[in-house]
Amino acid sequence: MNPTQTTTTVKVLSPTLHLYHYVLRNAINERPETQENRRNFFSENLQKLTTHLTSITNKRASDFVKLVPIEQDLAHSGTVLDLTNVPSECIKPNDDRLYLDTGIIRSRLAARRLNDTYLLRFTSYVPSIHQEQPLPIFANLGENIASLPLELGQTVILAAILPTSQHSPPDIPLITAECLKNYYGTPIAPDKLIVNEFLGSPFCIYAQPVTLKFDKYTVETIHLTCVFLYKDQAVEQQADKVYPILQDMLLSYHKIHFFHSQSTILKKILAEQYEAIERLSEEYPQQQWNSQSYKELPRQSLEYYKKLSFLEDQAKTIEVNLKNYQECIRQIEEKTGQNLPEYFTKFEEESNFYLEQIKINIAFLSPGIQLYDKLMLSIQTQVSIDEAAYQNQRSEQQAQLGQILAGVGAAIGVGQIINPPITATISQYLDKGKNQPSLSSSWLGAGLTIILSILTGYYISLIVYRWFIKSKV
Repeated sequence: MNPTQTTTTVKVLSPTLHLYHYVLRNAINERPETQENRRNFFSENLQKLTTHLTSITNKRASDFVKLVPIEQDLAHSGTVLDLTNVPSECIKPNDDRLYLDTGIIRSRLAARRLNDTYLLRFTSYVPSIHQEQPLPIFANLGENIASLPLELGQTVILAAILPTSQHSPPDIPLITAECLKNYYGTPIAPDKLIVNEFLGSPFCIYAQPVTLKFDKYTVETIHLTCVFLYKDQAVEQQADKVYPILQDMLLSYHKIHFFHSQSTILKKILAEQYEAIERLSEEYPQQQWNSQSYKELPRQSLEYYKKLSFLEDQAKTIEVNLKNYQECIRQIEEKTGQNLPEYFTKFEEESNFYLEQIKINIAFLSPGIQLYDKLMLSIQTQVSIDEAAYQNQRSEQQAQLGQILAGVGAAIGVGQIINPPITATISQYLDKGKNQPSLSSSWLGAGLTIILSILTGYYISLIVYRWFIKSKV
């Protein structure tokens, strides 16, 4: 079967699109002010999805599909759709879904909060009363969905009844690629598909990693598109019973993938910081430390602790979601009596490996906190010793300065006191019979005064210096 034959000859009964679109309401260790931005992101996606939808009376869904006011968005779970202005034909008693009909396509829309996550669940299908439909019908079913921006993750399942009499196993990748081509609007190579089986029918998976900026990091999320080709109506009815459980399983799937991606980035950052502090600890004696460099370490230590705590939170989140994922698998297999597609059971094994790796990383990186503490203690000791030596030097300098000032002050004071009597005494011997002291007696008196003042100041400064040092000791 070639592509042209696939497009023109293959037809399916009751083509259906199941959308599970997840957006975090609040993430681990996230500031409260970012929650409104997340809510706006979810609301914008909801509006994009509803721009082409109408009620059975041709009222535009985008005019009345709104979220409840943010102050009402407090419950841990339940609908976040504002149903007050919704046309009566779009709602049913005790039901939080909206019922929309656009041409031959019927749609069911729900927006819910699941603890820390928003869920946009959308089902669109063509009833079997409209007979078989060509594969391009998936373009209409998926209008405005393939282009929705992602955050936590998204899974779309394109499903329809395709009897085994109308195809052979080698045709499945080609038929699936054609379904995806119509949904995305661009060709998808068959060799990029993962072909599995569920309920005895082909279940094909197209997984696209998507990178996005999340907080300070660039993380990876998953855009998962599946094609489920029921072999008959009985399989379709059995699958319909599984989709409510699948909703919770896919939430855990996307959260495990999302937080594992973050943990990988965080582990790399912490490992680099750990290597730096380890090297710094080894080279500690060769480094020049002062009070300023010491002040940087507590800040670095706090950042390291916060990131390590964040990594531990991610491990707990993955562990909780892995248990939920395993429980959903158990419920689905119990309800159907068959194993899930291999892709999902294999992911369970991978998730166990993710979790063990994160725990090993945490155990390896945890001693970094002790390294910071020990290095800070060593540096604090060294800085204290250096500061004590500096203070001793300052005390010595202050003592010397005090000695000099005391000596100078004493010399000046003594000189002022003894200068007149010295000059008068010398003048009595040198200026006998004269009415005034001679110039020579005045200079000689001044010289003796200077000598005596210096000697007196020196001895006084020694006494002051010894007192100053003794008082410091």
